[in-house]
Amino acid sequence: MSLVNTQYAEAIAKVGGYYNFVTLINRRLKELNNGEPPMVAPPGPSYDKIDLIVAEIEAGHLRVKT
Repeated sequence: MSLVNTQYAEAIAKVGGYYNFVTLINRRLKELNNGEPPMVAPPGPSYDKIDLIVAEIEAGHLRVKT
């Protein structure tokens, strides 16, 4: 399966692969669900949390801990 054509290809490449991408998504989704504020401005009053997290990754606010 090629991830080049996916909607999140740039974010996946930025974090170093699909596994790191999914790990960051899951960790940040848990934080958001527990009341943490977004690190970037939400796109509107009703927004998709996954797209918000991807925007945080693309803005450089999230990365994999080494």
